[in-house]
Amino acid sequence: MQKSIQILIKRLIHITNRKIILPFYHTVSNTPLHFIGNLYAVRDVKTFERDLDFFSRFYEPVSINQLYEIVQKGKFIRKPVFHISFDDGLKEFYSIVAPILKRKGIPATVFVNNNFIDNKDLFYRYKIGLIVKELNSIQNKTLLDELGKILSVSFIDNNHLEKVLLSMTYKDIQKIEDIAKIIGLDFKEYLKNNKPYLSSNEIKDLIKQGFAIGSHSLDHPFFKHIKSKQQQDQIVKSFNDLEERFNIQERYFSFPFGDERVNAELLSWLHKQENCKLSFGISGLKEDISRFHMHRIPMEKSLKIARSIIRHQYVYFIMKSFLGKNKVKRK
Repeated sequence: MQKSIQILIKRLIHITNRKIILPFYHTVSNTPLHFIGNLYAVRDVKTFERDLDFFSRFYEPVSINQLYEIVQKGKFIRKPVFHISFDDGLKEFYSIVAPILKRKGIPATVFVNNNFIDNKDLFYRYKIGLIVKELNSIQNKTLLDELGKILSVSFIDNNHLEKVLLSMTYKDIQKIEDIAKIIGLDFKEYLKNNKPYLSSNEIKDLIKQGFAIGSHSLDHPFFKHIKSKQQQDQIVKSFNDLEERFNIQERYFSFPFGDERVNAELLSWLHKQENCKLSFGISGLKEDISRFHMHRIPMEKSLKIARSIIRHQYVYFIMKSFLGKNKVKRK
C-alpha cells in the first residue's frame, strides 16, 4: 500500500476519532451465485483477503464479546479495532470464509435467519433472484402477459419485469411463489440440490471453532414493513430458538435490511427486556441514540476495494459533521 494512502487513512481515523469499524458481508465466492447476483456485488476470495489485509493493517480484530466490553465499559481504545460479520447464514461462510479467518486469526459473527437453517426455506429476495435468472432465458410474450396479471402490471419486456420483481417486498411472498410455479421453478428442489444455507451441524462446529452466532430475525422481513408485534415476535422467537438449538446465551441482533424506521421504544425494549447486548444497523460510521446500537459498513454495494470504501466512509462522516447529521434520529 502506498505510503501516502497509509498516512491518509491514519489521519482520517485521528480527525474523526472513529476507532471502531464494523464491516459486513453476506458471502464470498469464486463462482456465480444466481440467487444473490442481482442483489449484491459478491467478493471473490482474492478480493476478500485483500480486504482483510487492509483491515488488519490499520485496526485490531476483536470478537463481538470484546466489542461489547469496549462499548459497555466505555474503554479507551489505544489502537482502532474492527469486527467483521456476515448476514443470512450462507454456506460459504463455513466452507470458504471461516478457514481464511482462522488462518489470519480474525474473529467474526454470523447473523442467521432461523427459518432458513438446514435449508428449510429461502429468503424471499433470493427467490426473486432465482426467478430473474430463470426469466433471462425466457422470451415469451404470453408468459409476460400471464405474469402481468399476477402483478397487475403490463410489461414491456423482461427488463421491465425484472425491475418490478426486484421491487417486491415481504408482503408479496405469495405472489413470488405463484410466479415461480408459472415458470416451473421449484424452490424446494433448489434448496435440496444446492443447499445455500448453513446446516445445524455446521453452525455447531463454527461455535466450537470460536465464531459467534447472532440473530438476523426468523425470515428476514424489512422491519419497516411489519407491525410492532410482528417485530417483537421475530426477535423473541429467533433468540429463543437459537438458545434452544445451539445453547447460545449471548444475544446479538442485526436488523434485516437495516434499521430504517425502527423506533427508540423498540431499541430500548430489545436491549433491556430481551437482554440483547448489541444490535446493529447498516449506516456506516454514524452514531445512534444508544451506544449499544451500532452501525456496520456494507461492503457489497460495489466491487470497490476495502480501502476505497472505508476512506469514503470517513470523508462522508466529516462532511456530515458540518451539518450535524452524524447521529441517527429516532422517534
